[in-house]
Amino acid sequence: MTEPTPATTPRVGRPRRFDADTERGMIMDAAMRLMALNGYAQTSVGEILADAGLSTRSFYRHFESKEALLLALLERDAAAVARSLERAVAAASDPVAAIEAWLERFLDVFYEPRRAARVALFSSPAVRGSYPLADVLQDMRRVFCRPLVGALRAGHEAGLLRSLTPEADANSLFALVSAAADRHEAHFQQRAAARAHVVRFAWPALGLPEGETPGGPRSRRADERGRARR
Repeated sequence: MTEPTPATTPRVGRPRRFDADTERGMIMDAAMRLMALNGYAQTSVGEILADAGLSTRSFYRHFESKEALLLALLERDAAAVARSLERAVAAASDPVAAIEAWLERFLDVFYEPRRAARVALFSSPAVRGSYPLADVLQDMRRVFCRPLVGALRAGHEAGLLRSLTPEADANSLFALVSAAADRHEAHFQQRAAARAHVVRFAWPALGLPEGETPGGPRSRRADERGRARR
């Protein structure tokens, strides 16, 4: 008599220890720690996974390559900066104060130590040479400038400042800040010097006097101009 064949038990693979979002975040956080310490070129995928305590399979579930991981890191950091700029502008009391808030928050990207370390990493020759970043950087500029465009347009319409072309004006201000502060040019090691340089060029172009703070005489005069125009 033939004995029945036992039912085949399906093989169960090793279960994931973390959900997909957590696992992806762990890889990205480990990559930022090691790349900030050792540089992009000197950091291997194996070292990243050892730091995160994850397997090679975990890495390739989320990223096709080290370059794809770099792009994800850049996009995540850019999204955080964009949210910060939007919050700063939204919290301002008027369009002129919003422009100043945008400037201060964008300067944070270059002068706040933690953010400045990330700028140094993402702008290093190894990173720039490893991935075609032109399109990514263009998208970043557009997203970073979006709240500034709104403030410039609102200020012009209210008669508080002069900005006939808010999109172009926002791009110019973005470029001016980046040129002054990126990699801390010799003349602009101090944040105050970089800010003063930007204000010296941009504020007269926008019809704003230099050296006055939100709520001070400049803001009161702007309010008066807006009321007169209305």
